[in-house]
Amino acid sequence: MQRRMLWLTVAIAGGALALLGFAGGFVALAWTLAEGLALTATVTLPAAGMAALGLGLGVPLGLHGWGGWRARPSRPFEPPRVRWAGLAWVLLVGLGALVSSLSLAPAIWLPPIHVLTMALPPLIVLCLVGQALDGVGGSWREVVIGMAGGGALGLGIALMGEALIAFAFVAAATAVMLATPGGAEQVALVVRKLQDPTWATDLDNLLPFLRSPAVAVSVLFLFTIPVPLVEETFKTLAAGMAARWIRPRPARAFLWGVAGGAGFSLAENLFNGALGGAEGWVLGAVARFGATVMHCATAGLIGWGWGQLWTGRPRRLLGSYAAGVVIHGLWNAAAVGVVFLSVSSLTHEGDALWLALTGYGTLIFLILLALLTGVSVVTLQGAGRRLAAAAAASYSHTSSGEARCCARLMCR
Repeated sequence: MQRRMLWLTVAIAGGALALLGFAGGFVALAWTLAEGLALTATVTLPAAGMAALGLGLGVPLGLHGWGGWRARPSRPFEPPRVRWAGLAWVLLVGLGALVSSLSLAPAIWLPPIHVLTMALPPLIVLCLVGQALDGVGGSWREVVIGMAGGGALGLGIALMGEALIAFAFVAAATAVMLATPGGAEQVALVVRKLQDPTWATDLDNLLPFLRSPAVAVSVLFLFTIPVPLVEETFKTLAAGMAARWIRPRPARAFLWGVAGGAGFSLAENLFNGALGGAEGWVLGAVARFGATVMHCATAGLIGWGWGQLWTGRPRRLLGSYAAGVVIHGLWNAAAVGVVFLSVSSLTHEGDALWLALTGYGTLIFLILLALLTGVSVVTLQGAGRRLAAAAAASYSHTSSGEARCCARLMCR
């Protein structure tokens, strides 16, 4: 009875997630129209992302929760091949670029392209891992629950943790500025400027802050240490807690982790990929593909570590967590480097030597991001195949052991 009530809770949570996501997107659009503001891509893209995330995670979660409540079994996770999915993603990015560059009503036509483009990378990675595991990693129901845990629960807690860290950092920086001569006037000036909603949307107003060494070091520190620590802790937390009772095999724990990373990256893709509006959408779409692979790789590693913890190997969890944080931090450091070097080139447009140096630096960071993406894809597939082979060998050994026991009993 207790197990059935747990599944019923999952079904209700899925329905609530779908309803909240769809209602949130609808309310954002309705509020914009009620205020008499123009519908632009900066409004419609996040609204479409919110609705798509709620429906895309909530509806499958509700259906599988209902299936669990009715004690219906779930099929092993054996996804179809994704040979054409990569080409479809490229075509969608090209179509989005066309809509954005030609101003073909991006507020209307870009949101559906945005949802499909941002949802494909997590699904592609999940399918590649599922094919490598060859059905021994778990069921479709477990994958759906893992994605919902990473995309809703994990991301929500991570955002709250990151907001608290950012608030503490800003408070400390403000206290230091107030203690310096003339600092109070500078703080008051920044507060007055931030009260104007249009001020922060003008890049020329932000350039003096972005090219400040103190700001660059602060942002680099936040994104390479606290952010990876928080996100790698919470995006697989649901899988880790479930492993305490289920005690999954390594292949199953690995798939749970990848599913949590896929759900987490799906939510990030839909929202972070919309931050640049129509103008920065193409760059955001390309960047989110690599970030998705990174999130799934580190989450799979830590998910495997959670499985090891509950089988009496806590050092493996610590090692996998440390490795995931380092990979995540390295990725963020390269991404932040690309952003700040690009901003620096805007402030030195007439300096050929400076532009050449920043161009080479940007190229190095981009190559590093591409290498991390490629290595992560190969590692995910290789780890899946290895864990599948180990699971098959373990099952064969167990089956032969049971056969020998039965033979002894029959001989007696």
